Amino acid sequence: MLRKLLFSSTILLVPTLGAPIVNAQEASSAPDEAASGQPSKIEDIVVTAQRQTSSVQQTPLAITAVEGDTLKDRGIADIDALTRAIPNVNFSRLGGDARIFIRGIGLEGVDAGADGRVAVYTDDVVNARSQAALGSLFDINRIEVLRGPQGTLYGRNATAGAINIISNDPTDILDGYAALTAGNYKLIRTEGAISGPLSDTVSARFAFQTNDRDGFGRNIMTGNPVDSERSRAARVKLRFEPSDTFHLTLTGDYRWENDNAGGYAFVRFNPYYVDVNVANGFVHPESRRDRAGLDQLFYMENYGLTANAVLELADGLQLTSITGYRHVDQASSLSGDDSTALTTSYDVATGANQWTQELRVSLQRRPIDLVAGGYYFHEKNSFRLNFGVSPLVFGGAASPLYQGFGQGGLQKTDAYAAFAQATVHLTDRLGVDIGARYSYEKRSITRYNQLDFVNLFNIDTPLVVGCSAPSLTGFIPGVTSCSTSGADSASWSSFDPKATIHYQVADGIMAYATYSRGFKSGGYDLTQLRPAYNPERLTNYEAGIKADLFDRRVRVNLSGFYYNYSNLQITILEFEPPAPGPVTLNAAKARLYGAEAEIIAVPVDDLRLGFNLAWLHSEYRELSDNNQFTGQLENLAGNQLTSAPKYKLVGEVGYTFHPGFADITPRAELSWISKIQFSQFNFDFQSQPARWELNLYLDVVRKDDWTISAYGRNVTNKLYYLGEIVPAPFTGAPVLGMPAAPATFGLSVTKRF
Repeated sequence: MLRKLLFSSTILLVPTLGAPIVNAQEASSAPDEAASGQPSKIEDIVVTAQRQTSSVQQTPLAITAVEGDTLKDRGIADIDALTRAIPNVNFSRLGGDARIFIRGIGLEGVDAGADGRVAVYTDDVVNARSQAALGSLFDINRIEVLRGPQGTLYGRNATAGAINIISNDPTDILDGYAALTAGNYKLIRTEGAISGPLSDTVSARFAFQTNDRDGFGRNIMTGNPVDSERSRAARVKLRFEPSDTFHLTLTGDYRWENDNAGGYAFVRFNPYYVDVNVANGFVHPESRRDRAGLDQLFYMENYGLTANAVLELADGLQLTSITGYRHVDQASSLSGDDSTALTTSYDVATGANQWTQELRVSLQRRPIDLVAGGYYFHEKNSFRLNFGVSPLVFGGAASPLYQGFGQGGLQKTDAYAAFAQATVHLTDRLGVDIGARYSYEKRSITRYNQLDFVNLFNIDTPLVVGCSAPSLTGFIPGVTSCSTSGADSASWSSFDPKATIHYQVADGIMAYATYSRGFKSGGYDLTQLRPAYNPERLTNYEAGIKADLFDRRVRVNLSGFYYNYSNLQITILEFEPPAPGPVTLNAAKARLYGAEAEIIAVPVDDLRLGFNLAWLHSEYRELSDNNQFTGQLENLAGNQLTSAPKYKLVGEVGYTFHPGFADITPRAELSWISKIQFSQFNFDFQSQPARWELNLYLDVVRKDDWTISAYGRNVTNKLYYLGEIVPAPFTGAPVLGMPAAPATFGLSVTKRF
């Protein structure tokens, strides 16, 4: 029923918008530009979301594009800050994992081998590990956020959507900039780039960024900072153009981070349990931004190489080859309960090496535009976890800290795909997109689990081969030492079609309707000796309108969607030996539907208004799970999906003044997000209540010369959490979370040359 409603609403709405707009455009002429040269019309952005160049307004899918200058003006240096203002896109973080959700679908698992449902691409190469999505955003041309399954043209596991990060290319003239940002919490950020020709056929670009910031809190036992930032990043691009028909771009990038980010803070007590540490006279920090226990440490090294070659075979016929290599290493240490008891400690290390190769041909010869190609992905990723445990949690003394639980493994993945998408222009206004992708994926894995209450906690202690795992009551500190291991492999395949019809109702107004399917492969939990879980599939029905009205002074982009979701992969936590930790299961079914609106208005010269509105209904249709606190089997049908708020509203207003020496633009952004669930059980004590957030900006711009930008984000200092987890019951299972940044203020000065 809803599917019919979406399509019929679109058909009814198009003529309602179209008729008066045609008249308005015919009756009026384009207004004069503002005296300073500021455009009075809403600008367009050119994207490559469909592997061919087109404007956002002529691309028949739900897409938001953000230009690089906008990122700098707003002090946006990471994915978290980027996604806050995009409809039906939410960001959360657990430990070192970036968890991006689009329309309520994203990375739920906390296992290191889990793949996200949002494909994050950097210069056309996918970042397979979610940790790599935490990288800095610097010297960016634009970022494209595609909502909805992108199975036809994009690589692995783009069930929810895709994020394309496109960096600036080398230029054929000398060009560059240097920027310095200073802010509270002793923030110092530097950024810059220089670009230009090396010869008649070769040009180069070098860019860098550094970030140094004090912590948002302190460890109350050691006095050391928590949630600090210290990172370095650089990128080099070389572009070779030996002829008019061939060019090759080589890109190398490197990022290093070594700070105190990524730890868990105590949020609240669990109503089902007595906190073991508090019952024994220990405490949690009074401030939710402080920590207790061992100092949290975070390290990440991430680098890659890309070769992008384009050959013009004939007029309108192009061959593209994209070869990519990416490497990521990450290690973190943190307290497992955020208390002064020092009863638990996490030490986690992950690593991954991936190779990708994409070869595609594109044809643009009306009435047919065609993109077709093949894709190969190979990855090895490893994981190691040591969860040190004190005898206190089993009724003994507070010390010493034993090795406790150890888990890890190595996973190899090979994925192949063939894809094609054709646009048939039936008339000058009517077109049809037909596409499909065939995917095949194979994984092999070796894993181990260990219980060690003989050796004291030390990350370098080797595995101990011993007995079969006892029950919880069988743990005997100083005696019990066991380990198990296993190897397995599995493969899956999928055929995923897409069909879109789009119609140019009038100049500046396009309507479209889409049927598509998304596929996320099956996989393994690196921390569990279990068989593989199954693939999940999503069927999407979507309709939308993109309209530039009143001589491009008003832009209204609307979309509505309906998802049928089967074999949904969800993560539960099991606390019994031999391997306490996350377990991925296939829920039977889920259903999501909703609508989005992106509205921009320039009612008078220099005044700009923006509104992003999102409504999302999500529910499990068939899901039963054991409540880990009561042990009872519960029917969760009807519960809301995790990280899928029902409403998200963002409004922005800005006005530009022209005193002569520069353009001055103050802007205010106010957002509201409804309640977010962090558990499929929809526990009130494991959720984030609805919240407001106010961001303020001020730009002083002298075009092509210098810019001074001031920002204040979360200026009311609202405390909220990007993610929450519940550790093992034998610790008292308090709710732990990752608090978002407090109120931050900064001033940035950029000089262009």
